[in-house]
Amino acid sequence: MTTSLLLLLKFGYDIVKRLINDAYFRALGTVLLLMALIGTLFFWLYEGQTFLHALSYAVGTLAMNSPYGTGWGPQTVAGIVFNIIYLFLGVGLFLLFVLEAGKTMVKSYEEFTRSMAERSAKRRARKQTAAKTHSAQ
Repeated sequence: MTTSLLLLLKFGYDIVKRLINDAYFRALGTVLLLMALIGTLFFWLYEGQTFLHALSYAVGTLAMNSPYGTGWGPQTVAGIVFNIIYLFLGVGLFLLFVLEAGKTMVKSYEEFTRSMAERSAKRRARKQTAAKTHSAQ
């Protein structure tokens, strides 16, 4: 349990570190954030949703999990057209960002398991050395 929690924190740390250091990943994150902001502002100001509902709908749409139902989606023709364009552009960006974050997590996990294996091997080597030294005396 503790190892899983630490690994999850390491994933988050490595993703933030990559956002800071990797221009491509940072650009994807920035464009995705701008898309969420544009969608939120459109649904809030043009469609008349509350800010929180507009934010929820915009982010949910980017994540391919829009809350469809009465009163959630766009009500005007312009809103529906905007939503279609927003879906085509935003979902692709979201998928690229998630793919890159996944690559970061895989690399982080591989580094973690390699580090744990190295520690384990060093511990075994120390125990064997201590046992040989103890039996030689």
